[in-house]
Formats: sequence, structure tokens, C-alpha cells
Amino acid sequence: MRSSAAAGMDSAAARRLFALLEQHSPGPAEHDYSAEARKLFATLGEGDSASYHDMDALWRDPTTGGIIFVGNESAARGPLSYFKAADITHVVNATDDLPNFCDGGVKYMRFHAAHHMRHSGDSRSLLDFVTPLFRFVDEALSAGNNVLVHCLAGAHRAGTTGCLLLMWKEALSAADATALAQQRRPVINPIGTLPQLLARFEALRRTSSAWDGWEREARAAFEARVAASVLGEAEDARLEQVMTTDVL
Repeated sequence: MRSSAAAGMDSAAARRLFALLEQHSPGPAEHDYSAEARKLFATLGEGDSASYHDMDALWRDPTTGGIIFVGNESAARGPLSYFKAADITHVVNATDDLPNFCDGGVKYMRFHAAHHMRHSGDSRSLLDFVTPLFRFVDEALSAGNNVLVHCLAGAHRAGTTGCLLLMWKEALSAADATALAQQRRPVINPIGTLPQLLARFEALRRTSSAWDGWEREARAAFEARVAASVLGEAEDARLEQVMTTDVL
């Protein structure tokens, strides 16, 4: 599925957007995203919170069935039995301050979307920033397992990370990915410098000569992991059949 909005941005426009972002990027000071999450909680407490869930499914892999969830601290706390029941094997902690609550029981990665400001160089620098995230998520999805991306509220940092993953998986524009993410989890709201990450990634996909080769390699690696997982399941089934036959 390719976004019409994304397809409509030509290379020249994308380059101008990227240049504008680089010129007007704020300094190293960052938003207090935890404070923003607490404001959100206060707002939910005053109004209708029926549409707010601890976590929501954002995307399902059409090949393996693996799911990307976006959630809050309550979802991140587990317990481990909760993760196992939900087939969550990988957790992306999108904060600097929350602990990895079930460390040792599932795999963890920290990814703070606002740190893209520290990678303000060329396209390779941005690729170096997002590649570990994509590989970590694909490691789970390729085996048919699920991933939880969380922050404090599951709205800003984790929400933006979810939008980034939708852009990667569905070739969406930043605007379309955000709109789709908000349909599935209405509280998602990239704020501060977070929208700039999505815009930079959109521009990167349109202009970088490094992108095509990188994307081909990433897709091939994912398909290889899927194939290995399927072969492993087939071998397990064969061995189980052999054991059953031997017993009988």
C-alpha cells in the first residue's frame, strides 16, 4: 500500500523540506515528554476515557501474523505472564526513565525518538539511528511474535515510534502514517521535535541514494528470517510425527 500523498511529493520538494527542517531545527533542549504524558492523564481523568486503552494493535504482518502494539506504562509492567499470553517477545522502551520491567523474560531495546536531533548529519546518520529499531522489531515479526512499543502514556514517544514503523512497513507519508496510527490509537500525538523525525524519514525515502540498497537488504534479511522460521516449524512437525510413529 503506497500513500498517494507520499507519491505526490517529488524529489525536489522532498529535498527542500529536508533542508528547511535542518535550518530550523531547535537546539539540544528537548520536550519533557513525561510531563506531557501526565497532562494527558489529567485530561483523561476529567473527560471520557473509554477510548483510551493500555495498549492497542497498530499493525499486523501479512506474512507471519506478528503484531506491533503501542502502549503505556501499565501495559509495559506486564507481568511476564501477560506478555507470554499476548505472544509479546520484544519490547521497545521509548523512554529514558522507565525501567525494563520484565527484563530477562522478554527482549528489550531503548529507542527515544527525540534523539534523532543528535543525528543531524547526512542520510546515513539517520539510517544508522532507525536501523537498529527496524531490525529489532523485524526479529520478532519474522518469527510470528508480537512487539510492544511503550512510553509513559503511549501517546508521544511510543506513538511517534509507531508512526515511524507504519511509514517503514507501509511506505506511508508522515501525515498518512500519523492519521492511520490515530485511528487505531487515538491518543497518539507526535509533539515537540518528534514530527521532524517523521518528516526527515519521509524525505530520506524520497531523496537518498543509500535508501534503495538499504531497503533491499532489510527486506531480504526479513524474508530470510521468515523462511528460517517456517523451516524450523516444518522440522518440528516432522520430528513430532516421527516420535508419535515410534511410540505407536
